[in-house]
Amino acid sequence: MLAMVAGAILVAILIGAVGGAINGRLKGELSLGAILVVGAYFLVVTSLESWSSWKLIFFGMLPLILSFLVGSLTTQFLETRFGLRPVFATLAALGSALLVGFLYLMLITSGWWALADPSTAWIALAALSYLIILSIQKRMRATK
Repeated sequence: MLAMVAGAILVAILIGAVGGAINGRLKGELSLGAILVVGAYFLVVTSLESWSSWKLIFFGMLPLILSFLVGSLTTQFLETRFGLRPVFATLAALGSALLVGFLYLMLITSGWWALADPSTAWIALAALSYLIILSIQKRMRATK
């Protein structure tokens, strides 16, 4: 069971980092990109594991959203503030998101077991719902 949880967290970090870098490169909406990344994570975990994949999905929600946000926001920040070429900004964002995921795993191995608890999925879902609310407000302001 512990190996499957670790595998789910690692898959979440990888999918979140790659999805965040791609979303940042395409300058997509954070809320739409996050929903697509969560859907991709759900499909990957359910195809890899056949039993109780619902519970297994909740273990990786926080690192998924965390690495997605770091990847996406870093790409956009490096392109706009520093004028970095898009390819280099995307690669730097991918590296920074993977570094954040690595640090997340290091915190778990150093004794912060609460980060590997499935109840932390509510933090990720709250961040996702906040992104959706901000996206709706942004669209409402743009139509005025």
